[in-house]
Amino acid sequence: MRALWAWTAAVSPFLMTALGGGVGFAADPGEIVGWGSDSYGQASPPVGRVFVAIAGGGEYSVPSHSLALKSDGSVVGWGGDFDGQASPPAGTDFTAIAAGGRHSLGLKSDGSIVGWGWDYYGQTTPPAGTDFTAIAAGGNHSLGLKSDGSIVAWGQDVYGEVSNTPTSTDFIAIAAGTYYGLALKSDGSIVGWGSNFAGETTVPAGTDFTAIAAGGYHGLGLKSDGSIVGWGANSEGQATPPAGTDFTAIAAGGYFSLGLKSDGSIVGWGSNGDGRATPPTGTDYFDIAAGTYHGLGLRQPRSIPGLLNYQGRLNNSSGDALDGVLVNLTFRFYDDHAAGSPLLTVEQTDVQVTEGLFNVLIGSGTVTAGSESTLGDLFRNHRSVWMSTEVGSDGEMTLRKPIASVGYATIAGSAADLTRVVPRFVAPENPSKGMVYMDDTTNTLMVFDGSIWQACW
Repeated sequence: MRALWAWTAAVSPFLMTALGGGVGFAADPGEIVGWGSDSYGQASPPVGRVFVAIAGGGEYSVPSHSLALKSDGSVVGWGGDFDGQASPPAGTDFTAIAAGGRHSLGLKSDGSIVGWGWDYYGQTTPPAGTDFTAIAAGGNHSLGLKSDGSIVAWGQDVYGEVSNTPTSTDFIAIAAGTYYGLALKSDGSIVGWGSNFAGETTVPAGTDFTAIAAGGYHGLGLKSDGSIVGWGANSEGQATPPAGTDFTAIAAGGYFSLGLKSDGSIVGWGSNGDGRATPPTGTDYFDIAAGTYHGLGLRQPRSIPGLLNYQGRLNNSSGDALDGVLVNLTFRFYDDHAAGSPLLTVEQTDVQVTEGLFNVLIGSGTVTAGSESTLGDLFRNHRSVWMSTEVGSDGEMTLRKPIASVGYATIAGSAADLTRVVPRFVAPENPSKGMVYMDDTTNTLMVFDGSIWQACW
């Protein structure tokens, strides 16, 4: 993988532009791991590192099933399939999935919804329209969020899970439980409707929620500080989440719950029959889902480098390229963009610079351990890494830049000099001036000018 960053010298008389070599852990397609009850194969996912979203379904007395969205826009299903809930339609234009009791939903790129599986209550017969942005599947009912912020419901309506759907237009997320629904409003508050047997629709007050999840009869809310709040049925502790402010995602099953932490690990609580609340270890997960009695995780196994192939350019303070000189470079790696002590320091001596360009294998020089002793340990134990550079004894250049990977990167004196079209990609986070990428929705080459992305062609 190649990446592109730029540094501006704060103390050094040199100007360095870095041109390659990096490691990052973006949410590219991953592989699925399943655990918990597997009586119908619902926790035995298909193999391959091609999946971008997952969903778990099932009811208390109904065989559970699972779904996954592939990077090509197609959907696959596995597990209980007596009503066709695990047999999605063909197509490569899906953008989201939802798994209910005995039915499933898919959101297409044109904003329409498709349903499959048991349709006794009309739960797989969504309303027409191409303005949907999100979907949720409950026991026997379904929800759709529209682009205007309104919610549409259909299917079984025993406890008002359909007819009592709120009518305002300020919703940004939805979730569906057995006989109820939850919705997150743009002000960060939560609304609940439908059954309230165990307090599942008696939602907590507050306007600092960022995500919601609906289980059998309990709900979860993720707050802006990274903590989780639970409510509703709690006979197995499923609504009593662990303390902590480092959670990034939540999922609610039948009698258990899951939380994804910022370090990429998963935590489970509640009923642990078949190990459903005991997720696998690891810090490379980026998505989670819960069925009635099983859990799913989407992970991205990391290829850990022993060396980083790093290319760059060195100019003097006048902007002239250095030529025919040897320089000593020191690279320091941190877990923060500005604070903290180096996790690892690597010194590369006598690096040849020719016509301003140099190439170095970071890690082949002298390594000074901080809390980590090798590059492999560094990237294995830290999902976010920033690197600083020092030329000679001139002090660290600022700002530190995150190590992030893109499919391809290049550098040129002007946009007109860019003759290679980079592969499709999304805008990198924390871009630096001069970074380029190909916008895969418009087929336009974009260059970051230091403040905004500019289209080149």
